[in-house]
Amino acid sequence: MKLFTYRGKRVRVFHRKLKGITWFIWWFPFLLAISFYSYLHLEELKVHPLPQGYFLGAGLLFSLIFSWFINRVCYRKMLFFQKLNSLRILSRFLLENNLYLVKKVRRENKIIEKITLPQVYIKQSRYKIEVSFILEGNKFQDRFLNLGATLEVMFNGDFRNKTFDNRFIKYEIAINRIDSRITIDEVKVKGSKLQLMKDVSWDYIEEPHLLIGGGTGGGKTVVLMTIIYALAKIGFVDICDPKNSDLAGLKKIPVFHGRVYTSKEDIINCFKENVEFMEKRYERMSTSPRFQAGKNFTHYDMKPKFILVDEWAALMAKIDRDYSQQSELMEYLSQLVLEGRQAGVFIIFAMQRPDGEFIKTALRDNFMKRLSVGHLESTGYDMMFGDANKTKEFKKLDEINGVKVKGRGYIANNGELAGEFFSPYVPLDQGFSFYDAYSKIPIMEFEGEEFSVFEEYKPPLETIDPIEEEETIENESNKRPLKEFADEQNLKMPTLRKIIYLLTEQGIIFERTVSAILVDPFQEKLLLEILSQFEEGGRRSYPKAVEATIVHHGLGQGQGQA
Repeated sequence: MKLFTYRGKRVRVFHRKLKGITWFIWWFPFLLAISFYSYLHLEELKVHPLPQGYFLGAGLLFSLIFSWFINRVCYRKMLFFQKLNSLRILSRFLLENNLYLVKKVRRENKIIEKITLPQVYIKQSRYKIEVSFILEGNKFQDRFLNLGATLEVMFNGDFRNKTFDNRFIKYEIAINRIDSRITIDEVKVKGSKLQLMKDVSWDYIEEPHLLIGGGTGGGKTVVLMTIIYALAKIGFVDICDPKNSDLAGLKKIPVFHGRVYTSKEDIINCFKENVEFMEKRYERMSTSPRFQAGKNFTHYDMKPKFILVDEWAALMAKIDRDYSQQSELMEYLSQLVLEGRQAGVFIIFAMQRPDGEFIKTALRDNFMKRLSVGHLESTGYDMMFGDANKTKEFKKLDEINGVKVKGRGYIANNGELAGEFFSPYVPLDQGFSFYDAYSKIPIMEFEGEEFSVFEEYKPPLETIDPIEEEETIENESNKRPLKEFADEQNLKMPTLRKIIYLLTEQGIIFERTVSAILVDPFQEKLLLEILSQFEEGGRRSYPKAVEATIVHHGLGQGQGQA
């Protein structure tokens, strides 16, 4: 057991004047210099008082302004001075709210009132402030128990936690949250954690299912597309866009072929297929030689599956009068939300506000991660973050330090205090394109019999010239899945996918279905030749092997397409 716990600096009465004290400290060297100058030129000052007086007065005024400016910059930029300012703010708060004790002391036949503050300590780092208040039944105890929202506003921070530590109650306030913002390149999945800020992540296994709320123009779509960008690299993503708007255009991108749904019938079928997928995966897990009770899908080397719905309320509005479709959809949703975690099936819902009219409260409570962007009304925050945040002050901030900020909101685990959130920065104004970024994501092969439940993707019919029709049919009949070719040649699928990605960048297109990459005899020859070039080059560079093979065949930029 510790005999002493460091709680930070104790708040004193004189701390309310700290800004003035530090200003005087900065000014004092100038005052000494001016006084010394006056002493050296005392006789001249007596003879010519006006010129010397103007000069000294100007020096005093300049030194006052200059020291005030230095003082202001230090309080804004330096952590030490920010700590002093927090002491000043807290001291003034205690005094102005009568949270102090008065003792009467007799001095020289006079009675003087001496003000003393209760034991209040503050500890501050770059990103966190901890304030500890003494309890022990003192006269201010009841008021000290409910200061979270007050401290949050006072320090322009984010109230995160309240704990009882022996004789004290301690409040944790997060500050400077925007400094923890990351860029889209830093949004990655490590293990089962999707990094959203430097110190904020979504662990989709421990916190299954994500609920996103936000009004129009708050940055909800950009957050969704950022999340898709990270998840599509490590798992399978089904995208449902009942509004047929931003996300509907992703169906043209290879990695999402056959996995984007817009009509109500297709979306309901998507949920149905994923329920069947989940059940087959559970069956496969239970019959596996590696089966262990309580283990989830990662134990069996299975990839996660995400079902993302943008504007669930729009979908419910489409089937508002069709009670059979409503019942069917809610049944599938309930199964996935309640049973999907262990099988690796996760739901992501985006809504302007998670109204109980569109999603049952019992189901909503099973979305363990909550995220809002933009500004919501108080009822919207209540629906998003629940009773645990009833007293939280949800601040509306459109600008920080004079700069307009988008993508600001709040994030929390269900039932916990919400914290300030800044969505990853996406440089759209510098030419970043989500569609280009998605196009570079390699396609994952469907491995496992549970994927057989998904319907084969059928691309839109294209007009074929009669002269080319016979040749096209012949080429189609010669194509086979990449996995079949890999097994025949005893090659590794990840290596072949890497080479195909490099060839695609050079304009050589491979046909893809929802479950496989198809190769024709010429493409098989190319792949084998590239592997041969790689071996001859000392196994140093796949890009160089690809380049040498393309030059040898005179291909590139659209030639040699399947």
